[in-house]
Amino acid sequence: MIGKLRSIPLKILILRALLRRLPKNHSKRTQIAEELSGREAGYQSEEYLDTQIQQLLGSKYIIFHDLNFSEGKSTYQIDNLLISPQLALIIEVKNMTGVLTFDSENDQFYQTVGEKIKGYQDPVSQVQRHQSYIKKLLKENNFPPVPVDYLIVINNQNAVLTFKGTPSEVRNRVCKSHSFDRRLPLIENNYTEQFLTEKELRKLSRLLLKLNTPPTNYIMEKYEIKVSDLLLGVHCPFCFCLPINRKKKQWFCPSCKKSSYNAHILALQDYFLLFNTKVTNQHFRIFAKLDSADTSGRILRSSNLISTGANKGRYYHPEKIPW
Repeated sequence: MIGKLRSIPLKILILRALLRRLPKNHSKRTQIAEELSGREAGYQSEEYLDTQIQQLLGSKYIIFHDLNFSEGKSTYQIDNLLISPQLALIIEVKNMTGVLTFDSENDQFYQTVGEKIKGYQDPVSQVQRHQSYIKKLLKENNFPPVPVDYLIVINNQNAVLTFKGTPSEVRNRVCKSHSFDRRLPLIENNYTEQFLTEKELRKLSRLLLKLNTPPTNYIMEKYEIKVSDLLLGVHCPFCFCLPINRKKKQWFCPSCKKSSYNAHILALQDYFLLFNTKVTNQHFRIFAKLDSADTSGRILRSSNLISTGANKGRYYHPEKIPW
């Protein structure tokens, strides 16, 4: 059963929005573009593994794809979380080639391609951090102590896995995608006791969806991007010129001379992804480079957004993110 379908991950959408808004000569642009390229490749490989997970486990688990949680300044992005009466299982997917070394002796993870060696965040530490968060979430919300386990799947057949000082209980939780169906029962067989009732499973599913939070601001903070670094205004939907002008209830592009009624939609999407999931008239007017508060208000009211509050305290937000 699918509890949350996979869609384009929010971090990919945020990176795309950030590149739309960064000047071409910004010092972090190349680094951000590289991360986007890697995440897009990973997303394509995750879609393939999703089918395998659903075929093998869809009758036993409620499957949640791409969950995002936040706690203070900490964020947790979980590729796949599967819940059943016996077990909560985190499946972390990596799409990497070359020689991948899990070095537990030095608490590091690195990739070797030819003579080039590059370090990355350790997937084991990452997934164990997610494991601790889910355990804490269950306890704080008074659920029974259902075990939380994990499996790290390398979804690239050209990768070679090596380990340094890695204990067997961790090595047994790392596998290539072609051995996923054989490795998984080794974990499942450890958990036969039922902890969650059907009612508790439904309650937990609702909680996970409620707590699923877009990682707004996370990437800007990661790359130390300031608001002043970003380009403001509305893009032309035809030639992508920025900014375009508002004239007679339309957007007019000074470059290609074309007009649009709804060019502001992409600007609103960028705002919700980069800054906040709600916007005031004043903030949108500044972001879209509009001269009139009345014009800004009319655009917001006509954009199929939910409004809350009144007068200067009114803000607008979409029903869900991505919008």
